[in-house]
Order: sequence, then structure tokens, then C-alpha cells
Amino acid sequence: MRALGFLLMVACGGAASDTHEASSAADTIAPPLSVIFEKSQAALEEAGIETLRWGLTPYMAPEELYESYQPIAEVVGERMGVDIELVMGETYADLEGQVVRGEVDVAVVSPYSYVRAKKSAPGLQVFASHVAKGSANYGSYIIVGEDSDIESLEDIRGERFAFVDRRSTSGYLFPAIQMLRMGVHPENDIQAEFHQTHDRVYDAVVEGRVAAGATYDGALRQGRDRRRDGSGVRVIAKAPRIPHEAYVIREGLPAEVADAFGAALAGISTGTR
Repeated sequence: MRALGFLLMVACGGAASDTHEASSAADTIAPPLSVIFEKSQAALEEAGIETLRWGLTPYMAPEELYESYQPIAEVVGERMGVDIELVMGETYADLEGQVVRGEVDVAVVSPYSYVRAKKSAPGLQVFASHVAKGSANYGSYIIVGEDSDIESLEDIRGERFAFVDRRSTSGYLFPAIQMLRMGVHPENDIQAEFHQTHDRVYDAVVEGRVAAGATYDGALRQGRDRRRDGSGVRVIAKAPRIPHEAYVIREGLPAEVADAFGAALAGISTGTR
């Protein structure tokens, strides 16, 4: 089983306000975990919630996402005393819609998807993000096959190019911004394709079905581990660093549940179970 390799941290307590106010030393003392979980269970019971639906953005193959997140969902569910159901979005837009409509209670969404969803659902709140490999942000890269003659973004003009999804921060938005900065239009100057997941982008580049593609650093590591045929990729450009995914709760979910969810996640690392 592949570990996600992160330590989750609570962004802010209570209903996860978007602003931070000064607090006294006493205010910063967190209550015992047992109290946090007891309050959450009472709030869930009062709200008549027996199962929490946890939505995932389909940035990788569904089976890989399930393998990564199911052990975490089980640990969090045990700590909170509630069943957790993982919900895989069919597309980025599909999960974003479920978040906006409140069809999932908790979701992991890309920064771009969060901004879009927040406009339609102002009550949506961020309660955590995660740290991976000691960093609160990650890289987005434009790649070509290792034997490709392409050396720079200027060389991709007129070529087939694989993006992930128009709502993907690392698989579209930030790489497209980097292209524009370098004078290459991501729609007019290349033959853009959308392959839905990062692993598909990686495979399309390695197999030569496209000249280049955009993906994130984790997909590069996973692609190299997954493919043992001797083929590989080269990075020709880097986009600006991107904040990790936002962990959000729907409007109307009791604040005590967000506190408990964040507390349960904060104790999880690659060494947990």
C-alpha cells in the first residue's frame, strides 16, 4: 500500500474562519482530544448524521486514490466515532458541484477548485491543509520524453500537449500561467488535450502520444516507480509553487465536527498504521 506521505495540520479551529484574530494565551490552549471527539459525537447525533461523506478530487486513478485515502478514513472514523464514506468525483467539476451543493460533508479540493467553489458557496470553510516532505506547497512541471528534441517552452509551439483538467491547479492553471509568461499561449499556440488524471498525462508523454505535458511532482515520482520499461521524462519548465490541497467542510456542518476532523487528521503521518 502506498502511503500518502503527509502530516496534516489544523488550519484554524471552530468554524474555520477565513480571518485570524488575536487571542490570549489561554485561548490558544487546546482542549483534550477526548473532549473534542465527545463534542463532535454529540453534535453529529443532534444533527442526525450517522455517516460523513468525504469527497476526493479525481487527480489520479480512482483505485489509487482509494488505496491512499481509505486507511486514513478508517483511522479518522475510529477516532471520531463515526463511519466515513469516501466519495470519488467523476471529474474535477463533478466534485466541485457536490461540494457547492453540500452533497459531501468534507472534501479535499485543489486551490483553484476551492476558489471557484467558494464563490458559489460562501459558507464553505477550510479547516486544514497538509505538509508533504516538509513543505506546505508543491511543484508543477512541464515535461517531455527523455529522448525528445524539445528543450524549451518555445519548442512546443504547434505540438500536442497534455493537460489534466481545466480545474486542476498543477495540471493546467499554473503551467498555463507559466506558458503565458514565456510568450506561449496555452490555447492558441499548442494543440491542448485534457487527459483527466496526472498518471494519464505522464503515460501520454512517456509513450510519445503527446509532445509534452503538465503534471505535479508526486506524479513524476509515482510514474517512475510505476513504469519499469526504461522510459522516462525530462522537465523543461517549472511553474510557481502551489499550496497543497484545501480540506473543506460544507456549510451547515457543525463546527465541532470540523474541530474533531482536524484533530484526528493532525495525528496522522506516514508512520500511522
